[in-house]
Amino acid sequence: MKGNSLRLILDPLVGAAICLAAILPLGAAGRPSPVIEQFEARAVSVSGTEDTGRIGIYIERWSSNDDVERVRAALAKGDPDMLLLALQQPRGRVGVVLMPGVQAHGARTRIRTPKNLLFAQQILTPSGRRVIVASDEHLGLGESQIDARREIYEFNVMEIRFGPDGAGVAKVASADEVIYNPVTKSLELRNFATRPNRLIDVRADNSAVRTKADGVLAAKSGK
Repeated sequence: MKGNSLRLILDPLVGAAICLAAILPLGAAGRPSPVIEQFEARAVSVSGTEDTGRIGIYIERWSSNDDVERVRAALAKGDPDMLLLALQQPRGRVGVVLMPGVQAHGARTRIRTPKNLLFAQQILTPSGRRVIVASDEHLGLGESQIDARREIYEFNVMEIRFGPDGAGVAKVASADEVIYNPVTKSLELRNFATRPNRLIDVRADNSAVRTKADGVLAAKSGK
């Protein structure tokens, strides 16, 4: 009984401590980095039969042409380690993907899991807008919420394609399934059309950028 009572007291305190850590600033002057783009989406399970939770994507800055060229050159060498090295340059993080929290596993797991993005590019094509982001962590979209939280070191790319109605779908691939398109001068997933959706109903949600996203982006530092 005492153990249960203590747990009821400690769980909210642990959760509060994690939330406090998540809103600490990252900027050199003690301020969080600005958020220039925010997207909300629903994750689809790997079985394709259920919604596995809300996903937030926050962009702090777009990668430069030099960043794109560096990743392209590494991609041409076909070496995943070179791709990871190309991402992990001094410029650091460009944004964050927030994975769903996990219920019934304690206060720590209820907090949404941040995954750092180290590359972000947007392009306009005749068929619509595309957003491509990359991470040096496994983006377990659609996996069980416990599995999605695991820290797995690998090169992952997520490509979002938007339709005329402003809604998009996102798909994810590892290094051997990513190509460089010389026409659009961007990364893209090989065989995008036949790959399974990992996010659906992806929409820009920039109305909330100034009110909440700066604190969210401080959720994971060190990159």
